[in-house]
Amino acid sequence: MEVSLWAEIRRLHEVEGLSQRAIARRLHCCRSTVGKALALSRPPDVTQRVSRGSVLEPYKPKIDALVARYPELSAVRLWEEIHKGPDGYQGSVITVRRYVRTIRPARGRVYQEVVYEPGQAMQVDWGHCGQIKIENTMRKVSVLVAVLCYSRLCY
Repeated sequence: MEVSLWAEIRRLHEVEGLSQRAIARRLHCCRSTVGKALALSRPPDVTQRVSRGSVLEPYKPKIDALVARYPELSAVRLWEEIHKGPDGYQGSVITVRRYVRTIRPARGRVYQEVVYEPGQAMQVDWGHCGQIKIENTMRKVSVLVAVLCYSRLCY
């Protein structure tokens, strides 16, 4: 339980005089959480969790070397390489994929900027605008749309 939640529960109970049920409803938490907070006479201790090492840790140098030597190697192929043998990696492909994503350089966006001079090019296409009734006959209405590439003006 966080200290801020404990303090808010205590304030609502002691200052505003709300019941445990009303506090739980207002804070969107369980009634048992409210009861535990009210039972504590002082704020709960903040404990730091001990970080667990990754199951992939012993294999990271090998993965780094493989990625440096073969940058296009897929994460599945890397997993197959470190999975081989009796002392091979026993974890999942997803773990390898997550790690490889952090060490590979991000791919740049592939695009080619196209530059036109004034009057050099124009794009033309037909567009359909619906139908109109002419002398008891429904006719399609089509338009010719032209866009100048330099100025992006539409005609």
